Amino acid sequence: MANINSVFGFRPVKGVGAGYTAIGSNEYLIANGETSAIFQGDPVVLNANGSISVGSTAGAELIGIFNGCFYDDPTTKKPTFSNFYPGGVAQDNMQAFVFDDPNMLFEAKIDDTNGGQAQVGSNANIATYAAGSTNNGVSGVSIDGSSFATSNAANFRVVSLSTDVDNNDYTAANASIIVKINKHSLTDTTGV
Repeated sequence: MANINSVFGFRPVKGVGAGYTAIGSNEYLIANGETSAIFQGDPVVLNANGSISVGSTAGAELIGIFNGCFYDDPTTKKPTFSNFYPGGVAQDNMQAFVFDDPNMLFEAKIDDTNGGQAQVGSNANIATYAAGSTNNGVSGVSIDGSSFATSNAANFRVVSLSTDVDNNDYTAANASIIVKINKHSLTDTTGV
């Protein structure tokens, strides 16, 4: 059976060795006028000024996965919660909610047919960055199936296969796997 052809970025599922409800996020800032859009489920990086931006590069050190934001809309002046940051908002103190626990596990799609049990324990990068949907705010990012390797320079570590029965055909594209962030800012001793 073919897998469902819809990408959702990185969906939190649980912590390492924890139950499925062990999920929390922390607040970070989005810089005034940040040009890039950030979608729910996108990997994000911590910048030298303390703000976050989309982590669109293979091998980038990540702070976590974006889960929405809160800001005062500059046009309507109304408080706004959104699944995604549209980019280019001229507003100070925009709050981003980020799943930043280094031990959190995420479900993600593989962009090709290279998944399967043999990939568990290997590392992989995000595929070429694809912007998410402005209709529902959900990420368009997936795992690059051609990047599975032992190199510690990859963004993610494959922890297990997904139990999602609609996306577990590993002979077809869009199968789901469970990953954790391999290159995490909170476990690196070097500051930004």
